[in-house]
Amino acid sequence: MLELPRKAKGQRPVYLQDAAVDKLLSMVVSLAAEVTVLRERLDTVERLLDASGELRRSVDSYHPSAEVIEEREAWRARFLDTVLVSIRQDYEELEKMDHQEPYTTAIQVVTEG
Repeated sequence: MLELPRKAKGQRPVYLQDAAVDKLLSMVVSLAAEVTVLRERLDTVERLLDASGELRRSVDSYHPSAEVIEEREAWRARFLDTVLVSIRQDYEELEKMDHQEPYTTAIQVVTEG
């Protein structure tokens, strides 16, 4: 399977006047895409399995094992990494900066993108 780089080269494009709002919009769109896919998959599973009506009762009473909890936590971490990618990239850029720069310069980098 072909793996693409997770980080684009060059500056991140800004579509709105405020880079912070642009980043927030990017996160919301990522979340909306994930929710849409999950909703469609859940609908498919329910339609395939719920002929008797038992599925919903089984889901409500399910208690995950430690292994399942661990798998879910790993998925959640990957999901949050995807959603929060723009914030993580800003943080990484700040980490690369010379730590002797004044505080105001760091604030400008974060707010101006």
